[in-house]
Amino acid sequence: MLHDSLGVALDDERIKYASKAGEENIPLDWALGAFILNTAAPTYDNSGESGPRVAGLPLHSVVADALREGQWWIASSRSRNPIIQLLRACIPPSSAVNLHSDAPEDRYLWKIGDAAPSNSFSIATIWDHLHPVGVRVDWFESVWFKGRIPKHDFISWLNSRDRLLTRDRLVSWGLLVPSTCLFCNTYDESRQHLFFDCSYSKEVWYYFTSKTHLSPPLNFEDGVRWLKNPCRDKNVAWILRLAYQASVYSIWKECNTRIHTASSRPASAVLMETKTMLRSHLGPLTLKQRVSNPSDTLLVTWFRVFQ
Repeated sequence: MLHDSLGVALDDERIKYASKAGEENIPLDWALGAFILNTAAPTYDNSGESGPRVAGLPLHSVVADALREGQWWIASSRSRNPIIQLLRACIPPSSAVNLHSDAPEDRYLWKIGDAAPSNSFSIATIWDHLHPVGVRVDWFESVWFKGRIPKHDFISWLNSRDRLLTRDRLVSWGLLVPSTCLFCNTYDESRQHLFFDCSYSKEVWYYFTSKTHLSPPLNFEDGVRWLKNPCRDKNVAWILRLAYQASVYSIWKECNTRIHTASSRPASAVLMETKTMLRSHLGPLTLKQRVSNPSDTLLVTWFRVFQ
């Protein structure tokens, strides 16, 4: 599993930790925990000679041996060794060490973030700590919805995050590229202009909104939020979301085609291609719909409203 999923070589030393799962009463979570520990710090071998040499402690030391005059000796170390740096950042206050003769034996505990130390290891908790959930955005329903086309919604997601490499972004990074729009060659290219303001793009996207007699907001962010619920007809709203993503994809594709192949097409050709993609996609979606009246399907709505 580690070789196939994580790309770890079969002769990698870390494999031996995970391979012990199920043997000698070693549970899977502890074996994977050892693998993660040795992945994060592959140069530290706590069972060989390098461990004591790096830490400056005998192999069979206890926690109290790491104290010097009541303080961690490692806190005053000037070593640039990454293991020393890691230990210095992770050790708790020295006051937590019980130096009484009747103190219980040392034991290993897992501490993740601000949570209390625990003797159980959870991969899910580790993952959530390393990859915290981001702030929920108000436009996600316009991008991630049932029946979407994967390559279209990915580009739409990048666009909503303002991560497409439009020319205004390239110029802001100091790249020597023209700033004007590839389509109209009049205004500076930005996300707002390229997908909403440019006359070329309007011919593609506004074709669909004009067919429904709707007027979407002119601002990009407002327009994306508007797509969450553009009208009362569910089929029309569904098709509009698909049409928006298909329009963004086709416009961005045409933009890159002009850059890399020096060939161009009129907006009418891009619109025709977009309509063909949508019509082909609506067929399978219609077959999955459960409606009592055949006139209430997506494909019928397409031919009645958009064709």
